[in-house]
Amino acid sequence: MEEELNFSEVPLGYSVCLNQQCPKADTCLRRQAEINMPDSVTHWSFISLKHLAAIEGECRYYRPCQKIRLAKGFIGILNKLPHKQMLEIVGRLIYSFKRRTYYRVRKGERPLSPDEQQIVRDILKKHGVNEPWEFDSYYDSYDW
Repeated sequence: MEEELNFSEVPLGYSVCLNQQCPKADTCLRRQAEINMPDSVTHWSFISLKHLAAIEGECRYYRPCQKIRLAKGFIGILNKLPHKQMLEIVGRLIYSFKRRTYYRVRKGERPLSPDEQQIVRDILKKHGVNEPWEFDSYYDSYDW
């Protein structure tokens, strides 16, 4: 693990893992959240060890304990485009993200995961945007 997890970053209601025997415990975000949980926390959600014991193969609850780069907003990109091209791209983005989510990610109210950033890049490229561009801002966070 690259840095110790600060429990204050853990979203409310995030399920933590109690499985100390798991071979991936050292790199699992859910396990590290439980390890770094302060004694003062009294209400939390956990993944049942009985349920985990029934899982064969890869654990579907495993989350790598490493930060990813999230993007916020792409109004700056859209403002640089010719109007007709921008309208075509916006239509495709709305189709891909659905209308409400499109407006939230466009303004930066909801961050874009690396996979979602790639969707935006692919749509831009498909519509002839080849010049280098950046999202409005970036930050690093865990993939909760």
